[in-house]
Formats: sequence, structure tokens, C-alpha cells
Amino acid sequence: MINFRFHLIAFLFVICSSVSIQAQSLKNIGKKLGQKAEAYVEKKAEESLKSTTTTQTTAAQKSQTGGPFEDLQGMKYDYNRGTTLIFEDDFSGEVIGEMALKWTSNGRGEVADVSIAEGKWLRLFDGNTYKIKDLIRIPVDFTVEFDVLTLSENDNKFALDFGFDYQKAVGKHYYLAYQNPLNVQASYWFNKFDFASKEVQPNKRSEVKANMSYFANDIMKVKIRVDGERMRTYINDYKVLDTEMADPMTKKYFYLALNSDDKTAEVYISNFRIDKI
Repeated sequence: MINFRFHLIAFLFVICSSVSIQAQSLKNIGKKLGQKAEAYVEKKAEESLKSTTTTQTTAAQKSQTGGPFEDLQGMKYDYNRGTTLIFEDDFSGEVIGEMALKWTSNGRGEVADVSIAEGKWLRLFDGNTYKIKDLIRIPVDFTVEFDVLTLSENDNKFALDFGFDYQKAVGKHYYLAYQNPLNVQASYWFNKFDFASKEVQPNKRSEVKANMSYFANDIMKVKIRVDGERMRTYINDYKVLDTEMADPMTKKYFYLALNSDDKTAEVYISNFRIDKI
């Protein structure tokens, strides 16, 4: 009888021990599963954050290189206007239908209202070059700003040249404006900006490809900053030129010249100003 009780107690002890060990094992397994689940959740959260960051970075990169200059390597937009105003004209005091009083050309020009933009604008005509009428001597270091507004229904077959030469007046149209001392051509026709300078040695000629339909039926903001020989050119929020282009020892007179085979096209400028740095 005593042996039976002893064996029974021993049997129950073994069973209890086994149950305890199994419970502990299950507890450990549950703990490990919990740790794995937690690690999995953390990993997924980290991957999600990384994916979001990558998407945002890609979007930012596309934003910097998008718009009209998809292939343009981004340069810092560092434009600063000069501090002393030399000349400005927004045509606000002009009579609609007449040539702007402060400007001259070899032929035609007309101040107009434009339905898609505020203020008054000077309309430029094919085969005409425009300059400031009064004697405005541009300083050695300066900035130039103006807005270009184009309206076109068809093929955008036109190009606007602007730059600096050595003569004050306009005797004839600058058909080949790139032959002038310093010229920038915004070619809506061939989807590019062309830069040319005969003021430095060797002479320079370069181009930046652009989807010019981006600027058609809209306003294109042009900004130029010249510090000595160095010239920077900005189109809207993009810097498209930064190199030696100018001779600081030469006098400079600003001009605009329009060539167009698009009979539906209308090209205007406004908000023009020159500032000394």
C-alpha cells in the first residue's frame, strides 16, 4: 500500500513537471512569436517609410528637372536684382493702339491690353527691332528683367532675340541677331534658347533645348544679371546660362528683335526694368 502511494505521488509529480515544462515552453514560443511579429511590423514600417521617402525624393527631382527643361541639369536659382533702378516701363501710362513713348523701332509697335494678363503690353511685330528711345547707358554691373507674353494658335513659328549692341538707335531690323555683340534667342520655332557672344575670346555659341510650347499662351519671365564678364540668364525659375559672355569695357544698349512666320502669333513684352548692381 505504501509503495502504491509512493508510485502514485511520483507519477503525479512527473505529470505536473511535464505540464509545467510544456507551459513554460509554450510561453517561450509565444514570446518568440511575439518578438518575430514585432520585428516584422517594424520592418514593414521601415520599408514603407523608405518607399515614401524615395517617392518624395523622385518627385522633387522631377520637379527640379521638369517643366520646359526636362534634360537640363539643375543649377541653383540664385538671381538677385540690382540695388539702384536705372530704367523701368510697364506701359501703364501709354495710350492703347499707339507706340510706347519710351521705345523706338525700325517700323511698328503698339501698346495693347491682353485678355489673359493684367496691365498693358507692348506688342512686337515681325521684322522689327526695338530699343529704348532715350539715352540709357547701362552700367558695368547690372540686371535686366522683363516679361514676354505670347499668343499662338498654330505652330509657334517665331523667335524672339534680345541682347546688347553698341548703337543707341535702330536703323534696320536684326534678322541675324546672333551676329551682334551679345545675343540670346528664344526660339519657339526650334524649341531652344541660343546664346551667342562676340565680346569674349574665343567667341561663344551654345544652346539649351526646351519645350517652348510650355511658354506659348503664357508669360515667360526673363532675368539677366551681368557682373563684369560673367553673365547669368534665368527663364522663369530656371538658370539656363552662367559663364563669361560680356566685355565690361564696352557700352551696351538693349534690344529686342522678332522674326515670325506664324501669322496668328502675337508677341508682347511688359514689366521691363534695368538696375545697377
